[in-house]
Amino acid sequence: MIEISEEFGLSGAEAGLLSSITALVGGLILPFAGAIGDRWGIKRIILVGLIASIIGQFLFALAPGYGLALLARAISGLGVGLLFVGPYTMAVNWFERERKNGIALGIMFTSDGIGTGFALYVFAIVLVAFGWRSGTMIGGYFLIAVLLIAWIFLRDAPNVKEEPLNAELASSSDRSAISWLFSRNVLIAAAFFVGEWGIFAVVAVWMPTILIENAGWPTEIAGLFASLYVLIGMITSIVFGLISDRLGRRKNLIVLAGVMMTTFMALMTVALATGNYVLVAVCLPLVGLGVYTGMPLALALAAESVPTRMAGTVNGFVLGVGFIVGGFAYPYIMGAVKDATDEYVLGFVGMVIATAVLNLVCPLFAKDVRRVDTQTTVSA
Repeated sequence: MIEISEEFGLSGAEAGLLSSITALVGGLILPFAGAIGDRWGIKRIILVGLIASIIGQFLFALAPGYGLALLARAISGLGVGLLFVGPYTMAVNWFERERKNGIALGIMFTSDGIGTGFALYVFAIVLVAFGWRSGTMIGGYFLIAVLLIAWIFLRDAPNVKEEPLNAELASSSDRSAISWLFSRNVLIAAAFFVGEWGIFAVVAVWMPTILIENAGWPTEIAGLFASLYVLIGMITSIVFGLISDRLGRRKNLIVLAGVMMTTFMALMTVALATGNYVLVAVCLPLVGLGVYTGMPLALALAAESVPTRMAGTVNGFVLGVGFIVGGFAYPYIMGAVKDATDEYVLGFVGMVIATAVLNLVCPLFAKDVRRVDTQTTVSA
């Protein structure tokens, strides 16, 4: 971001917008992508998402100025939106009937963590070695390879008769789609993802800059510690997904995730205010542990609270709200706060308060899904 800002002569707010526009467009397309995927097939929207991402990568690499670069990032946002709702919905469609959403989505978020780690660290090394333009084109070639793999190997889950997974679904088959979409667990999951995506966006966009500019760390080291947020955090993703599947309850673990996120975000903010950047770097993966504990469980609880036919729509809504409010607003506001105060501390204080509300208080009002046996449902 530093090299791009210098080349285009960007202010902090403009640099934040260049990163945030991807999340904004992704968030706007996510709800529609989920609904379309439920009707037309998830594999198709995954392939379209990859094509959009490839176009965005090459256009960004060749952009002569800020305007075209902003358009390229918007096109990439289209791909990001499709690629988030697609794979997660495909996992839910394959595993919900076996009641293993926790472990399935835990594995999915682990793969997300691995990809993010590559983006923040390995890809950072590529950008430093080849320059941001050539490095971006290398990323485009990588996406072409992923497109070919997805086209050959991905398969949509077979369409089978839907079986209610909980008592509320069994007795409320006449409810409208909108009422399901705005049900309690879905809204709470959306709130959780606003907080989570906000933290992630700030870590991905601004944390390497903070460690480079304020702490004087080398680019590679700053990228490594920023990537630890996901590389360490994803350890809990599979473990707690499996535990929650076995327990049949998710609420308490989501609340625990909120406690971890709020506590370590507050500690990291104090460390940032006092100039203790080693402690800032240590807190990053600890925040990630909380984030990756809660993400798969919150999304699983939302998906299990609605009919299976709405899995894509609900996933798109939850992820879309997170993208728009968290992924777009957080880094943009952080850049604006930096411009106004010439420091990041006040922005991080606001993030701590938002994390406490969205990721800790809101999950307290979630409701665990009460499972019922298929035989009981049929009899009823």
